[in-house]
Amino acid sequence: MLGDSTMTAYTEDRRPQMGWGEAMPQFFDAGVKVDNWALGGRSSRSFYYEATRWPAILPKIAAGDYVIIQFAHNDQKAGGDYAQFGTYAFCSDGSGNGEACTGRPDKVDPTVDISEHSYYQFLKKYVLQVRARGATPILMSPIVRKYFSGTTITPQGQHNVGITANEAYARGDYVAAMKAVATRYGVAFVDITAETKKIVESYGNAAATANLYIAADSTHPQVLFANLIAKRAVEGMRGLNILANHMVPVTSLIPSPGTLDWSTRYVGMPTTRTVTLSAFDLMPAQGTMTISAPANFDLSLDNSVWSRNVTVDYTNGAFTQALYVRFTPSEARIYSGSVSFAIGGAALPTTIALHGQGVSAAGGIASYASWFKAGFALAPATDGLVSADDAVVHGLAASTAKVIAVDGQDTTVARYVANSPTRDNNQYLQFAVHAGTATLSVDTISAYLTSSGGSTVVADIEYSLNPDFSGSTRLNTSPLSFVKDTFTAKLSYPVVVQVPPAATVYVRVYPWNSAGVTGKTLAVYGVTVSGSATSKQSTPTVVDATSSFSLLRSGLAWNRITNKYSASITLTNTSGATLDGPFQLVFDNLTAGVTLDNASGVRDGAPYIAMTGTPIAAGASFTVPLTYSNPNKIAIGYTNTIFAGTF
Repeated sequence: MLGDSTMTAYTEDRRPQMGWGEAMPQFFDAGVKVDNWALGGRSSRSFYYEATRWPAILPKIAAGDYVIIQFAHNDQKAGGDYAQFGTYAFCSDGSGNGEACTGRPDKVDPTVDISEHSYYQFLKKYVLQVRARGATPILMSPIVRKYFSGTTITPQGQHNVGITANEAYARGDYVAAMKAVATRYGVAFVDITAETKKIVESYGNAAATANLYIAADSTHPQVLFANLIAKRAVEGMRGLNILANHMVPVTSLIPSPGTLDWSTRYVGMPTTRTVTLSAFDLMPAQGTMTISAPANFDLSLDNSVWSRNVTVDYTNGAFTQALYVRFTPSEARIYSGSVSFAIGGAALPTTIALHGQGVSAAGGIASYASWFKAGFALAPATDGLVSADDAVVHGLAASTAKVIAVDGQDTTVARYVANSPTRDNNQYLQFAVHAGTATLSVDTISAYLTSSGGSTVVADIEYSLNPDFSGSTRLNTSPLSFVKDTFTAKLSYPVVVQVPPAATVYVRVYPWNSAGVTGKTLAVYGVTVSGSATSKQSTPTVVDATSSFSLLRSGLAWNRITNKYSASITLTNTSGATLDGPFQLVFDNLTAGVTLDNASGVRDGAPYIAMTGTPIAAGASFTVPLTYSNPNKIAIGYTNTIFAGTF
């Protein structure tokens, strides 16, 4: 699959954003392997020349493969981005003849041939080169942008683009150009533009904003929309009899994420996670879905009213719904289970795996606060024992949002104008984290920052424990400089900051323009303060983890020289989640007269062995050697209990 950010794969932390290519594998049996080579920000032109894209992909295409080709969103880039990304639908001379768009300088970028900025010509190159490898190209037109005029998507939303910037001619109709290539060269064509137009218009502007597109823009799909797009793509392929015998029915309910892990939480302390439920093609088309959770896990649809069972009424066989899941451990032990779903009493195969561990007190609970994870949203996301204020924008004007790649994934990020030629202490972004009743040990302050619109914006990052920001500490040794519109890497600063109960740590970012020019901006994403929060409780705790392991005991071997017995026990993590150590293996009811010689100590009269302190991955095993003194040579009996924690 070749395409851009609307098709590419995203990591779970980016949900609800999802590329429709991610949803494709579920529609096929094991006989079909889907390689999603799409990448955010790419156009038909830039993808063709980028070393890690088409030059590296083409040799991997084999005879009998099918290659889906979808571009156009980034082909519409102009100005300083035109040379690398921009194309006209047919030709930059304003003509509608893509086949003849060659053999003379480009009208906008005269340093190259006019074919180098023709969408038609690049699609033709992909088609012919795929066929030369013995594979079959499939052209799929781009998904619509959510550009409404009344109740319909505008021509620009359907990629029929007028004059851009100061160019002389309209960019043209990209979908028409793709259809022209498909017709002239006999290529399979699926009109995803028309299909997504129907979907988006059926929802309307408001509902499409809430259910189909991410909040930050009108281009990138949420989980539900990504699955609906993939479904239409597969239906189009079925209509063309492409891989139809490999297509399979698809579960129509998709939770994102599909697993929730709370790690350790204090007994009695509720902590909430959010899941986005996306459903389509439900049967019956109108009904009620019942959602259920096990003990110690509660559900809510509004983050206010809680119950172990909630219901969602739906129509038209589809819905998108936020589901809040709250974990409240009632005792110190490991909890696991799943959220289940049913319609009309019939259970659905979809579940959400749940895992958490209750502790009565501990060295600390992982805690963090994070801002600017969705465009200009100022509200923080928090976890653990901390709370946080909305981000404060002081003395800075907001610019427009911009799509910039974060860890290779296109992301809509906030931008703030930095016009001051020198640092101005009255122009900053501020972030505040409150320790509450805990002691917060901050170990990392991180952020994605870059200069946008130019490379001349620089910044400082500082923190302070004082509300007036006196006595602040700067994290960077010299002003941070950036590559224009590029998050080269996450800025991450290890720190040791103790925030006592009822106190607050403040972080500020000060941007300015080192060249003294105006109109340039600081782009910001994912400012995060993280560490460990410790309750006033200080009593050490252990958690009974026996149910999370299987045990395999070896036979006994007697050493005639030492007169000792040796054996071993192999423990395997069967919980389905990673378990944090250290672990203690207790030998209850050990036969009288028998001594466990390599015991680490005794707890409540029973010997125990202190085992590994490293986390144990799901399915992983480790073996514990045993040495016994058994002077009477009697049968050795005992029962084992496994505890997580330290005695």
